[in-house]
Amino acid sequence: MLQPEATYLTKTVTVAKYRELEAAGDRVASGRFIVERFYERYFEPTVGAPKRHGFTLVAVGCLVIETLECFYEGKATSQGCSRAIFRNFFTRPTGLEALGRGGDWFYRDIRCGILHQAETCKGWRIRRSGPLLDATSHSINAKRFIVLLQKAVEAYAINLAKDPALWENFRTKMDAICNNCIRED
Repeated sequence: MLQPEATYLTKTVTVAKYRELEAAGDRVASGRFIVERFYERYFEPTVGAPKRHGFTLVAVGCLVIETLECFYEGKATSQGCSRAIFRNFFTRPTGLEALGRGGDWFYRDIRCGILHQAETCKGWRIRRSGPLLDATSHSINAKRFIVLLQKAVEAYAINLAKDPALWENFRTKMDAICNNCIRED
């Protein structure tokens, strides 16, 4: 049976290797690790796909938002607080702030629609061209959305190296991730 410490969190980092980075307080390497994790899990399978669909990009982007904000806040999980997670994320300087204006429409009509019904709600359209948000046509540009999320992950990694509170929250989230590698029988 695979031991939790041998579990790969990315192609190059196991739980044991992450624990070494954490013990050394290596925030720069931890930032590189988190970028690698997001790229492997979310961006490479979608952005680099020969037949990518805007709907898939937005669905994956919603996973990125929820996960990244949990890192920012040091939350083990977003269970029971997903709406607040999206609200908080859209207040960050990512270029995506417009998606948080006007209430919780993005969370309700895009994120929850995609997650629970496999479709957007209230006439929202996902496009691969145009502005990020077009209120007139009720559309979101999936390509711009995912590119801004890539930049948000990279900015997070840079800030991780400089911000002690962010480092503590990162460690809290990573403890939860590492604990999820332990099998419960």
